[in-house]
Amino acid sequence: MKKSDFDKLLERYLAGQVSEQERIKIEVWLEVMKTKDATNLELSKEDEDKLFGKISASVDNVDEIIALTGKEAIPARGWVLRIAAAVLIVASVSYTAWYLAHKTPDFLEIASIKGIEKIILNDGSLVWLRTGGRLVYYEKREEGIRYAELNGEALFEVAKDMNHPFVIRCGEASIRVVGTSFSVRTVSDSLELKVLTGTVNFSPATNKAGVDVEPNERLVYKVNGEMEKFSMEKKEVPAIIANTEYNMLFANATLEEVMKSISKKFDVAIELTDTQAGKCRITADFTDHSLESTLKMITEVLDVTYTRNGSDVKISGTGCN
Repeated sequence: MKKSDFDKLLERYLAGQVSEQERIKIEVWLEVMKTKDATNLELSKEDEDKLFGKISASVDNVDEIIALTGKEAIPARGWVLRIAAAVLIVASVSYTAWYLAHKTPDFLEIASIKGIEKIILNDGSLVWLRTGGRLVYYEKREEGIRYAELNGEALFEVAKDMNHPFVIRCGEASIRVVGTSFSVRTVSDSLELKVLTGTVNFSPATNKAGVDVEPNERLVYKVNGEMEKFSMEKKEVPAIIANTEYNMLFANATLEEVMKSISKKFDVAIELTDTQAGKCRITADFTDHSLESTLKMITEVLDVTYTRNGSDVKISGTGCN
């Protein structure tokens, strides 16, 4: 199929080859499209041509682009970088296949426009990105390091890998871990770090050696160089993990209930081949464990085995009989 001018424009956008004005207009359009009913999003040739003309025009006509979608104009300050590379393109738009064919598993850029965006990274780590946050993730295999860049607020559950440290850049400061869970919130003049498990090394530009922040500790850093650690109160934890699937503590729960929680947290489909096994009860804490680690722990306490094929998991065995 011959690509339209609109398709080619979007390819240039994904390759970073559009002008700043074109980029802003495209992202405005994508932001509006994310809020629309996905059942009727395919553009006609006429609509594509109109949209291409509006985006390519060297004038400030963002309101006209929004009008093409039947949506009211949004403030200019809402234009900037709100679209995640992983979710920018809705399935019925004509260029989806091109995008999916060219994205790489070790690079991701995502932003949360409204609510929490749960992100499962290539290394198995989970991130819950709160409204207004923006995350970039990439791997430098030659350096053996996992990198992320964060603006805003997020809860991290980093998969443990002693050989591949996880480094998060927040402006000029950086956070370094090998496997832990913590929340980070950045604003224009400060950063707040709250550690749930493991040890987190925080290093501002003025102190490359950094300072270690332990579980149940909170660190506040200001751009003027001031830095202070506090004890974190237990009552702060519910707010940190609110509206996430982080908590995986089970007390006398059935295996069926546990599987539902695991399925929701890791976005996998789980099949129990023996329905009786689903009635077996578990008391365990799988919080801060990867999917593989969680499944292995279950096989150690129950008479079951598991097989995994991508996002499909099958649990076999009699369980507790």
